[in-house]
Parts: sequence; structure tokens; C-alpha cells
Amino acid sequence: MRGGRWGRVLPRTTSTRVAALPPVPVLGVLAVLSLGWFVLNLVHPLHLPAVGWVPVVLCAALGASVCARVARSAHLTAPVRSFWRSVTAAAVLVLAAVLSNAYDTLSGSGGLAQQSEAHTMAIYLAGVLVTLWALLRLPVGERSRGAWLTLGLDTGIVVLAAGLFGWSFAVDGSAGLAEATGSYLPTLMTVVLGFVGVLTAVKLALTGAGPLDRGSLSVLGLGLLAGAAAGALLSLLQADRPDLSSAHVAVPLAFLFVGLAAERQLRSTGGPARAPRRRPFSLLPYAAIAATGGLLLFSTRTAENGTRVIVAGAVVITAFVVGRQILAFYDNANLLARLDASMLELSRHERRSRSLVQNSSDIIAVTTADGNLSYVSSSVERILGTPVTAWVGRPVTRAAHPDDVPVLREVFHRLRREPGATVTFQVRMLHADGDWRWLEIVSTDRLGDPTINGIVSNARDITETKLFQDRLAHQATHDTLTRLANRDLFAERAASVLGETGGAGVALVLVDLDDFKAVNDRLGHAVGDALLVAVADRLRGCVRQVDMVARLGGDEFAVLLRGVCATAAGEIAEQIIQALRTPVIAGGHDLLVQASIGLADGGPDTDANELLRRADLAMYAAKEQGKSRYVRYVEEMDARAVEHARLGAELRQALAAGDLFLLYQPVVTLPHGEMSSLEALVRWRHPERGLVSPAEFIPVAERNGMIVEIGAWVLREACRQMVEWRSRYGDAAPSRMAVNVSARQLRDPAFVRTVADVLRETGMDPGDLLLEITETAVFDSGPALETVKAVRELGVGLALDDFGTGHSSLGLLRTCPVDVLKVDKLFVDGVTGAAEHSAIATSLAQIARALRLQAVAEGVETEAQAKRLYQLGYRLAQGFLFAPPLPAGEIERRLAERAGDGSGLCDPPALAS
Repeated sequence: MRGGRWGRVLPRTTSTRVAALPPVPVLGVLAVLSLGWFVLNLVHPLHLPAVGWVPVVLCAALGASVCARVARSAHLTAPVRSFWRSVTAAAVLVLAAVLSNAYDTLSGSGGLAQQSEAHTMAIYLAGVLVTLWALLRLPVGERSRGAWLTLGLDTGIVVLAAGLFGWSFAVDGSAGLAEATGSYLPTLMTVVLGFVGVLTAVKLALTGAGPLDRGSLSVLGLGLLAGAAAGALLSLLQADRPDLSSAHVAVPLAFLFVGLAAERQLRSTGGPARAPRRRPFSLLPYAAIAATGGLLLFSTRTAENGTRVIVAGAVVITAFVVGRQILAFYDNANLLARLDASMLELSRHERRSRSLVQNSSDIIAVTTADGNLSYVSSSVERILGTPVTAWVGRPVTRAAHPDDVPVLREVFHRLRREPGATVTFQVRMLHADGDWRWLEIVSTDRLGDPTINGIVSNARDITETKLFQDRLAHQATHDTLTRLANRDLFAERAASVLGETGGAGVALVLVDLDDFKAVNDRLGHAVGDALLVAVADRLRGCVRQVDMVARLGGDEFAVLLRGVCATAAGEIAEQIIQALRTPVIAGGHDLLVQASIGLADGGPDTDANELLRRADLAMYAAKEQGKSRYVRYVEEMDARAVEHARLGAELRQALAAGDLFLLYQPVVTLPHGEMSSLEALVRWRHPERGLVSPAEFIPVAERNGMIVEIGAWVLREACRQMVEWRSRYGDAAPSRMAVNVSARQLRDPAFVRTVADVLRETGMDPGDLLLEITETAVFDSGPALETVKAVRELGVGLALDDFGTGHSSLGLLRTCPVDVLKVDKLFVDGVTGAAEHSAIATSLAQIARALRLQAVAEGVETEAQAKRLYQLGYRLAQGFLFAPPLPAGEIERRLAERAGDGSGLCDPPALAS
């Protein structure tokens, strides 16, 4: 490293081999040679005085060269280079003084002499003064007035101690030195050089190295002190040894330290020296006091014992005082260290708090007593897009939504009324982009805290949360498909309106789409959903702004009307029916929509549930009256509903008690009226009311679901009876037993298994069973049709009952696997009239014949009808002309007659009577 460093600082030349070597080792070698020559010459005179001066001159020259190169080093700062330029100048002066000193010694009159000329000593002194000037020019940094006073006192102690030593040396040793040199200038120079060394120590210990490398300045000071110590050797030399000179030791030793200092400086980075870890006080003043005490003891060594005891006591007391002060320094240092640690921790907490505030995702603000903002964290710009400067000093209400300003004022007044209280609230604040942002603010009153003197608020952006909550609230109270209010919101709004108005001017329109399930099952749920959306739009168009439309579920809608009379409510209901009759385009299909509507008027005795119940009763009444209409609720509907509920309960009891029984109506062949098959019909014999019409209890059973249980009982009883008749009468028994099946039964997943179980339990041939279904039950081509096909796979026959009165579709005859087509009485009644009246019956007979189906004419009441039907191609008929529904005993009587004479004919006149 040295070779590389000095190879750059001291370029190699061919003119001198010495310059090519690292300078510090060369200086060391020269110093050793010079010291060795001095010692050797002291022990045994060599009589070669000129040789002893050669290493001295080379050391001075090489030292001056080293200093010059350090002064020119580009990586050092300007103050450092300036200092080393001054040291270079001093080294050059010392080199000149050495040359002059050698000349004086070698050319003295009468041979060798230690005396030096005045100009030589003046040059030495000039070099020392230049060094002193360089030290004094080093900056000491900024200090307080107290620090300058402390520095002055410490410096005064050290300088005074050095002065005492100099004075002692001058008094005790200057005579011998002046006698040896012939002048007092060496004494002066030694004192000054020692003073410079002491000043260097003072500079280093008390003020620091400044821009210099601390180690470099320390080595330089040691060199000066070494030079001063070596100068004092002259007092030990004898006047009869002119060949010896203290310069042989002092100069090489001093320049060796100068070289070491220069190398240390070059190794530094060139910037300000890092101050080492310092003790709480400087040892130098106390070292000076200790040295002065030692000097005092030494100076009084020959005094009287009393004086020596007093001096020794004074020195010991001084030592105690110094020790006590040092302990106080350490105590103060410990206190300051703890204070610094506390301040550091406080500062760390402050920085952490400031960092948390500045980097917080929330806005932290302080509002003064007059409502103006005194502090706002920088996060306000990120959240609201406005810089801090736009907020500080302005009222917080300036950026608040006008509707939320009263909220802010109320919070502010509450905090003023309740010191120390905390309030949480939500307001909207204006963003820089013009939008409103929801903020949740937690404000705490700190007006009583003098360090804050305001209301501290923490605000976070909850806009996204608010929107999400609004969406959740909307989804919780609205139908996701139609965007209408759902049942919960409708009930809440209805209760609110009824509470406000007492029911006056309030009406509820309950809309239920007719046969909507058929659309879902035939065209898919996507088309069904599109139809619901279209219906919702049409309902919105039929009501006013103050009214409310809701979807209660499925295909059921409700409209809450406000401020309407009974007549206006009816007009709106009729308007809805007319609007729905217009074809609806849903999923690419043109659909005709019908609806049954129940209308209920509010009153003082009605709540939301009661109003909805009344509308529901009216809606079912509309369906019973033929659908696609509206019916207004009347009190009689309650009685009818109660009657239906009672009838349903009694019907369940009747099924368990055996009050239900079967009648059988024959189906005969044309033209002879021979019994072909039977249709089983259920009847109810009430213990109090007598016979209950099927028209009364069958709709009740359909509505409460008992039709499934009743239908299973009818199927089992009819099959049991058919098997019994087959067993008893053989071929005279009817060919088939027909049993009616409702749409509700076909939707029952267990129906197919029920049929299979009944056939297995009774032992009936599946071909002897004919299940009669309606067009409406299988029109939707959904699960009911799948059930029909599964029953057909069992071998059971199927008949399409009341054909032509429901959803008549010729395609149904192709998709539904029926065997028998039963033409409704509506078309049979007109067969004896004009041709156009019998056209449908004629067409149905032809269609059945073409599809290889058996056609049965229902409701035949006259011989003319029977004759005309036979002419149209009908070979099977059923009606009161041939026989009404008969009990099992009457059927057995006729079967017995049939088995006896083989006729089995029905006498129409006798049956009709």
C-alpha cells in the first residue's frame, strides 16, 4: 500500500535512487543512521564531523519533499492542503537552518565548534514560528460563549504549566546551554519549540484536529516535542566536544514523525476527521496540574522539612480536588447520557408518530374553537385530492356536502358541551374531481389540552364501503331480476303508509300471472325471466310516482296505491289487465300474458298483513271466476275462506273415517248403448250435511294438497273393484276402469310408484286401467308430461279429458301418448244444430280416427244427439241419456243381467227417467 500510495505521490526518477523508495522507511533508516553516528561518536570520537551532517540534511530535504507532495494532494480539502503548505515552508526553513548550522560547526575559527551564528538560530526559530502559525490557523468550529470560556481556562492552565517548565529550564539549564553554544538563542528556540509542541497537544486535546486527520496531528505534535527534548540535550554535552550536535538527533527524529504524519494524512479520506468517542472532560489540563505539582515537589526537594510538608499537602489537596471534579464530570456525563437517551427516545417517538401521521391512510386533523382547521395530515391530498395548504386556516364546513353541514355543526356543539367527549359520525366531503367522498370521522375534544387546543379528528374514506353497503341494502330489499322492491321492503312500506294515513286512500293490487309455469317449463327459465322483467316494466308504466310496485316471489306482483278512491283503484287494476293482454316479446318469443288480480282497499282496521291477505283472497276468487280479471275483496270472501278451511279439515277426517265413496258412470257403445267401460267418480257423504258436491270439495282438496291422498285412495278402490268384477263376471265385466288424475297428482314425484304399487297390490292388469288427464295438466310439456310417459310405460291407458276446453293444441296429441280422446259436452250440445255448430265435433272425430284414437262423446243427453254423433263417426258415448253415475250395487246388478242374457244394453228412456 505504501509503495502504491507514495508511487503516486512521489514519482520515480532515474536521477536519484532514494526518491524511488518509500519516504517513511527512508526517513527511518536515516534517523537510525544519524542516531547511531551520534552515539558512536559520543563513545568513541570518529573525527569525521562532515559525515554526521549528511543524514541530517537528507532527512530535512526528504521531509520537506514529503510535506510538499501532501500539500499538492488533490483528494485533500483546501484547509488541509493549506496547513501542509505551511508545514512545507517550515520544513524548508529548518532545512536551511540545518545547512547553516552545519556550516557554522564545520567552519568555526580554530576548528570545530558548537556555537551557531545568530542567523542560523533565527532560521530555526522562523521554522518553528511558521509551524506555530499553521496550528493557530486551524479552524476550531462553532462554540458557545461558555465553551469558549472553558477552552480559555483549560488552555491557560496548560500554557501556564508549560511556561513554568520553560522558566525552570531557563533558570536551571540555560546557563550550561548558553555556555556550550555561546548564546541564549538555543535556549529560546528550545522553549519555543516545546511551546509549539504543547500548543499542538492543546489543539488536539481541547479543540480537536479540525479538518486534519487526528492521528496525523498527534504524530506531528509528538515530533515537535521530540525535537524540543532533543534540544535540551545540549545542556548535557561538554564544551570540549564540538563534533557533537543535538541537531544530529533532533532533526532526523522530528522529520521521521513529520513523515509518519504525512503518510497518515494521505491515508485519510480527505474530509473532516471523525471525532473519536470523547470522555466528558479533557485530561490535558489535569495532566498539566499534575506535572506542575511534580515540578513543585522537585523544586522544593532541598527546602526545609516544614516547607516540603506544606507543599506536599497542597499537592495532595489539589489532587483530591481534581479527583472530586473528575467524579463530578462523570456524574454529569451520566446524567447527560441519560438525558440524551431520553431525548433520543423522545425524538424517536416523535419521528415515529410524525411518520405514522404522515403515512397514515387516514386523515388526521385538528380544528380550533372557531371551527377552522389548524392542522391537516398530508394524507388529505391522497384521499380528497387537495393539498394541505388548501385546508389549513379554513373552516371544515367549506368542503362538506350541504346536507351534512348541520351534522358537522351538531357534532361541534356537542363536543363543546361535553369536554373530553368522543363522537363518531359520517359526512360527505368534496373531492378535487368534483365527486363526493364518504368519510367516517372520529372526533375528540382536546380544547382543554394546551399542547393541542383543538378538536382532534381521525377520518377514513368509506366511500367504497358505503357503496357496498348500499348495494347490499338494495339487494336485501329489492328483487335482483326485476329491480322491484321485494316482499320485505313492500311490507315495511305498506306498514308505514297505513300508519301515516290510517288506511284512508290506500289500496293493494295483487297480480298473479296465469299459467306462468307453462312458459317456464316449455320455453325455459331464461324466457320466463325475460317475461317477468317485461311484466315488471309494464306494471311500472301503469302506476304513478307515489305508488310502489313489488315482486313478492315467483310470478306474483303487488302494487301499493296511495291517495286513491275505490273507483280509481279499480281503474288502475283494469289498466294493468289491459296492459298485460298486449303480447310480450321475451327471449325472441311473442307471448300472451294473462293475470288474475285481487284488489283490497285499506281501512282503519287493516295492517299490512291483513291487506295482503284480503288481496290474496280476492286474487284466488278471480282465478275461480275464469282468470284474466280482477276481483275486489268483500267480507263474504272471509266467510268463504273460513268455509274452505273448515271443509278441508273435515275432508281429511272424512278420508280417515271412510265417508268418501265411489260412483261409476258407464261409457257405452253406439248405436246399441252396450256398456263398454266405467269411469270412477268420488263422492262425499257428510255426516251432517249429507252429500257434498264434488264442485265444493275437489277445489279445496286441490288447494290444500289433499287431492294427492284422495286420488291415491280412489285409484286403489277403483282397481280393487275392477279386479273383483273381473273375477266374478269374467267377460261380462267392463273392459276398462277410468280414474281421473289431477294436475297436482301428476306433479307428485311419487305418483308413478303409487300406480305401480296399486297394480301390484290389487293384481289388476295395467291394460284394464285408464287414467283420465286434462289438457292443462300436460300442456307445459314439463314434469307432468314425463310422469304421463312413465305411467304409459307401465302399460296403463291414457285418456285426454274435456278436450277442446283447455289449452287445445293438436301438437299435444302427438307428444302426449294418449289412447282415448274425450270430447267435452260443450261441443256435443251443438251437434244437432247448424253445420257450423257441429264442425268442431266432426273435426275431432276425424282427427281421432286419423290418429287411431278412440273418441268418446261426453254429456250426451238426448237420443238425437246420440244418433247424430253416431252419424259423425263416434262409437263411444257417455252421459245421462245412458246412465248417471251409479253405485257399485247397481253396476253389479246390470253386470249380472248382462252375464245372464248377454245383452248388457242400457235402455235410454229408462235411464233418462
